[in-house]
Amino acid sequence: MAEQANTDAGSIRNAIRWGLLLAAVGTAGFRLPRLWSEYRAWRDALGLGDPFGVEGSHRILAVDLISALVVVAIGIAVFYALRPKATPAE
Repeated sequence: MAEQANTDAGSIRNAIRWGLLLAAVGTAGFRLPRLWSEYRAWRDALGLGDPFGVEGSHRILAVDLISALVVVAIGIAVFYALRPKATPAE
């Protein structure tokens, strides 16, 4: 009976860790279209020779890119932190 409860706890933990990883990747993927449009705006500002537009667009692009990478990094860290504990060989 205790073995069955332990198995259920492990499957819930596994479901949580996969769900959080999927949520992190989905959140970053949801940001990709905006990142792409910000990248294009930055490249357009470079072509126009507008130094203030280049600086502002680059800063916005960098902040959004870093935030997406932080979300994915946290998701991966939690995914590995919640992995099942290694059982000693019998």
